[in-house]
Amino acid sequence: MEKSKVLQASRAAQSTRAALKPARIADAQLDHLEHMIRSLAVAGNQKAFACLDRAYWKRRLAALGDESDLVSTQRARVLRLFDLLAQDHAAGPDKAAA
Repeated sequence: MEKSKVLQASRAAQSTRAALKPARIADAQLDHLEHMIRSLAVAGNQKAFACLDRAYWKRRLAALGDESDLVSTQRARVLRLFDLLAQDHAAGPDKAAA
């Protein structure tokens, strides 16, 4: 009985992995997100990003991680972008909410 549970868990993990997009496809999205989030962090004109606040970019990053089979370097980039959003947010209130 224990063996069947292990096999079921293994099959579930394989089907989940098969449903994820390959890491090579995530690179283009990750490049775009990195460019936009860095632009947001250094932008002098916050109004340009008013409709795309930090919560939006956090959702996009989370979706990328959930939908793609990221390799370790890609996961590290995603974590750095989350940190960048948190640092920028810690420096002042979210301008988009105002």
